[in-house]
Amino acid sequence: MALNDEIRKVLSEFGLNLTIDTKQSLKQKLDARASKYGGRKRTSRLEASAKALPVSYQNGVLTLKFEMNYYWDIVDGGRKASNVSEEGQNKIADWSALSGLAEKIRISDLESRKQKQSLSKRKGLKTLKKMPFDRAKKAAGFLVARSLKKKSLEPTNFFSDVISDGRLDELKERLAQLVKAEIKIEISNGINS
Repeated sequence: MALNDEIRKVLSEFGLNLTIDTKQSLKQKLDARASKYGGRKRTSRLEASAKALPVSYQNGVLTLKFEMNYYWDIVDGGRKASNVSEEGQNKIADWSALSGLAEKIRISDLESRKQKQSLSKRKGLKTLKKMPFDRAKKAAGFLVARSLKKKSLEPTNFFSDVISDGRLDELKERLAQLVKAEIKIEISNGINS
């Protein structure tokens, strides 16, 4: 077996193990957070996005890339209580539509207005309808952003714990044995590169 193929095999194995362990760690941390706050356990888009891409060879360099959704570092490292940008509010609003929060707001708003109407002594009241979905989506984005402004988001350290468990040193040793040279591993978060 050629040296190049052996290195590919070691890197592919490392990427597979990193993917499995990262997904498992994230699931455990999110489930623990959900049980702590009385939330429900759900599948995470971040968990689904975590994957190691196949090892590539370009310009004499073997590369192993590990990808996750762009917000992984906030979930991993947490967030201080501060303002949320308009772009952030729009992303939260889109998330609320997918997670069902916007629909819950529509239903609770309708129930609240019906209850107020039932207490009224006026006759000939109009029939009430749910608020438009776009308005509920925007309201959900505002409510979550307001909460993030007041409260911080505690870190889960799902990736930090996995990557700092000694697997990088083990990878260096395995690669150094193959090539019989010193190995340097660079990790970039993809934001600055």
